[in-house]
Amino acid sequence: MSKWLRRAAMMALVGLSVPATAQQPAPPTTENVPPPVLPPMPERRIFFTSLNVFRYNPLGLESQNKLVYQKRLFDSPSLLLRDTFASAAASLRLSPAFFKLGPVVELQPVAVFNLRAGYEYVQFFGTFGSVQSYPDSFQDYDDDLRSEANDTAYGTSGHHFFVEPTLQAKVKSVALRTKMAIEYWNMDLRDGGTRGTFYDPTLDTLVPGKGWVLANDTDLLWMGDRWTLGARFSAVWPNYDDSTNAVDPLPGRTLPTNKHMRVGPIVAYAFDTRPGGFMSKPTAVLIAGWYLTHENRNSALPYLLAGFSFSSELLGGR
Repeated sequence: MSKWLRRAAMMALVGLSVPATAQQPAPPTTENVPPPVLPPMPERRIFFTSLNVFRYNPLGLESQNKLVYQKRLFDSPSLLLRDTFASAAASLRLSPAFFKLGPVVELQPVAVFNLRAGYEYVQFFGTFGSVQSYPDSFQDYDDDLRSEANDTAYGTSGHHFFVEPTLQAKVKSVALRTKMAIEYWNMDLRDGGTRGTFYDPTLDTLVPGKGWVLANDTDLLWMGDRWTLGARFSAVWPNYDDSTNAVDPLPGRTLPTNKHMRVGPIVAYAFDTRPGGFMSKPTAVLIAGWYLTHENRNSALPYLLAGFSFSSELLGGR
């Protein structure tokens, strides 16, 4: 009897251990999980972009609009080659004081380098104090003096050529971008012949009527899902030739360079991040900048820009 009891007890223990073993979790897998696959870039796109800004110090209102045809260069999942394209656009920049109209071409052979070039026919209406011109570069052009001289403003036209190489990189949510603008102006001015200059509100300096201007915008950004926060450094360097500077300064003064630099924060918020549709990625932006150097802006008042941008996908949205 005791032998049979021992055998029954052993069988009962074996029977209980089977379901207990079956309920144990499976060992963790050692296979690598593939990274998420980004959606392919469209082969071609046609889209419209608009940026509308109000600017203070200097005061200005401007709408920048482009109709763009874009062609993808490479069909590659590589982050370096994925967002590559060539595009051609018709650009219109309009304000109460001027319009600028012309073609723009853009090439991005790798994600970290972009090259844009274009031409604008420029027409000043002679309203709101633009355009005001001067016989040379050695002139005061602060806001009060230009406001008092509004009656001397006149309408005129000219040509504006530009090349803008940009370097850009992003690591996780942090992006760095620097754009250099190389501009050539050829304006029909009343004053000074080849020595003449005029005040351009976008560049906020005396621009040679026939000559070169360099400008730079460098941004350090944190980019979230909807918010973008960061800082911008901006600089403008007009390049006057010897004849433009061929004046004798007043005693105790030197010839001005009319360059300026400013730095300040950027804040942007995207109300909708979904691509496509009539109004894609509507975004509000605010930029402030305190002048580090400026011939006519030595007060603590900052440069302020408030803007709203959006795009409309017409073919092949992202």
